[in-house]
Amino acid sequence: MEIQFYNTLTNTTETFQPVESDCVRMYSCGPTVYDFAHIGNFRSFLFADVIRRSLEFFGHKVHHVMNITDVGHMTDDASADGAGEDKMQAAARRVKEDKKSGRVPEGAVQDPDDPYQIAKFYTDAFLQDAQTLGVKVAFEADNILHATQHIDTMQEMIAQLIANGHAYVGKDGVVYYSVESFPNYGRLSGNTLDRLLTGAGGRITDENQANKRHPADFMLWKADSSHIMKWDSPWGMGYPGWHIECSCMARKRLGRDVIDI
Repeated sequence: MEIQFYNTLTNTTETFQPVESDCVRMYSCGPTVYDFAHIGNFRSFLFADVIRRSLEFFGHKVHHVMNITDVGHMTDDASADGAGEDKMQAAARRVKEDKKSGRVPEGAVQDPDDPYQIAKFYTDAFLQDAQTLGVKVAFEADNILHATQHIDTMQEMIAQLIANGHAYVGKDGVVYYSVESFPNYGRLSGNTLDRLLTGAGGRITDENQANKRHPADFMLWKADSSHIMKWDSPWGMGYPGWHIECSCMARKRLGRDVIDI
């Protein structure tokens, strides 16, 4: 039986045809584990689960993968160079307070200054909630991908992008993706590079722009040896930008450059 989806690229309702008939390959965003997931977060996770169940109901085999973003991210996500306070650092302060109030049980996080312990605590809480709600992928450990376990893969992809002219090291040492290297950039959202430049407003400073080729270029890797979570890399000790993670994990686990959903 046919199933129809609204295609956000073409803005039309279309009969769904997977890239390969044997399996629908699907990737959905999971939580960033610096706090408990709330009902608004779960709307996204449940929506992905409903799509998967609908496909299975209509006879499709589905390989569904979801990420766990357990790498700290800047609270100021609007800044392409990663400026701002790290969410894991903010979480460490909150966990210390929550331990005092009892919201975080005694012994659940032995060291609130350890970002890995914080991430594990909130990951476990999320998976318990997701399983209670019946989210199918939450029961499939092999299809739950942790960003911290794929840093090498991210670095390989960044090196590939640099070699192919799609990324570069800025004057500030940050590795940026070059939006101008991809002619169709912004096609899905209906934006153009000129539009993005016009709409950036006060978020673009002269100092920030001096490091990049285009104001919309975004961070792939930032060298920062003082960061709460850091790894060695060809571009210095540092951490990945949140834009690169899903691309790497989807490609690695699903084994395809093109996926269905």
